[in-house]
Amino acid sequence: MCLDEADKASKGAVTWTYSGRNDVLVGTGATGAERMIGYGTAAVLTAVIVGADLARDDPIAATVWQIVVLTFFAYDIAGGAVANMLNSCKRLYHSAPMTTEGAFLRVVKNAKIFTAIHVHPILIALALGGSIAASIVWYLLLQISVWLVLAAPIYLRRAIATAFTMLAILCERLVLPLGSGLEWVIPALFIKMVMGHTVQEEPYAARSQMPAATR
Repeated sequence: MCLDEADKASKGAVTWTYSGRNDVLVGTGATGAERMIGYGTAAVLTAVIVGADLARDDPIAATVWQIVVLTFFAYDIAGGAVANMLNSCKRLYHSAPMTTEGAFLRVVKNAKIFTAIHVHPILIALALGGSIAASIVWYLLLQISVWLVLAAPIYLRRAIATAFTMLAILCERLVLPLGSGLEWVIPALFIKMVMGHTVQEEPYAARSQMPAATR
């Protein structure tokens, strides 16, 4: 291959095309490694969150249905924080909808709408004893953060999203706590939605996904 092609291959090629069965969790067309990281990390983080809560003297999930609720949101939020950083997810969420993709996937690709249906802080506070007032404020701050990131030039979005996420991490602990045992929720949710889902980044392809001429 020519020097330019060799340099491109060594740095990684950006690929926006994908195919396969629809997968809104780790991204359609995800490689085996991406699927392992996405699903595997979600399982590990869920086990850590639920296990740590059950080990507390006063667990927030005191009944079976609360354990189910905690497990679901831990998997969705903490796991989603990692999955949304995968190149397969960046490729899926920042590409135009295809005719083979259903209505839900079309909604998922609209960051503003998808963030709006993330009423997770409110549901978690209702189910697990957090502050309802704080959960409403955090829900609104999440929406504002996403809208402001999208309003910024694309080359500034990653830094702005990181700034909002850092503010959320600090403020949840120091200014507006969601509740005891729920300290992980807001940081993970901002990583998932503001930094992960909203910020468009170049989706690098695995070597096996690159055109043969550039390998």
